[in-house]
Amino acid sequence: PLARALKALDSAIVVIGGSSFGAALLIALMLSRGLARPIVKMAEQARAVIGGEPKPVRGKGGKELVELANAFNQAIADLTQLRKRLAATERIAARREIARRVAHEIKNPLAPIRAAVETLRRLRARNDPAFDEYFDEATRTVLDEVTRINNIVSEFTRFARLPPPNPSPIELADVIRKVVNLHASSGADIELSVSPVVVVNADGDQMVQVLTNLIQNALLHAFDGARGGTMRLSAERIDGDRVRISFEDDGHGIGAAELARVFEPFFTTRRAQGGSGLGLHIVFNLVTAKLGG
Repeated sequence: PLARALKALDSAIVVIGGSSFGAALLIALMLSRGLARPIVKMAEQARAVIGGEPKPVRGKGGKELVELANAFNQAIADLTQLRKRLAATERIAARREIARRVAHEIKNPLAPIRAAVETLRRLRARNDPAFDEYFDEATRTVLDEVTRINNIVSEFTRFARLPPPNPSPIELADVIRKVVNLHASSGADIELSVSPVVVVNADGDQMVQVLTNLIQNALLHAFDGARGGTMRLSAERIDGDRVRISFEDDGHGIGAAELARVFEPFFTTRRAQGGSGLGLHIVFNLVTAKLGG
């Protein structure tokens, strides 16, 4: 009887212990889910804030989580204000740099204009017979430099006020042939290879601007504006919705150090006489904006 009683007691202890363990496990699981749910929810909100627009997260489930949410919201607000101040500072710095470079570009042509006018005044003051001979050269210099200033101002205006794109289906081959024909008298031999039917959705005027700037850049830099040389221009569809336009020329090329800066505003090389340094920067802006397509 004693053995049976002990065996029954052992069984009861095992049952009670197992039931207690199971109940404790269930309660712990429910509590953990209850505690983890607001943490998981707040983590999802935090990921959404990081990947999108800054917006406050809501902390629920306890005082600690509410305090954590408030601290996170304050950090996001501080970072947002810092980003705005940084963007404003960068815009101001960029405008100052552009203003400095524009002033420098305009100042350069003023020197020969002043020299030509002062020479004319001196010759005129002393009734020098060389006045008439020098007059033609001086006025030509003034007109050339005024044209140069006008080109700088025109390019800067285009750079500062790029119009919003107006995309529409255009036949790329027709646009390319039109631009190439406009440069037929440049002296360079332009070889054209374009797929007959390549329709793209883009702003036609901006596409013309991109192609024109690239061709003029090659003529000005690759050939130093001199006659001769060969330029190869091709356009082909490389998959269902992408088209590749390629430019090649047999000019002297550009150094590695200069190549890294070609898309910077106002960057130009010494051998590129008459270049403002804005053409390729405009191309970069238009292409990275996908020409509105």
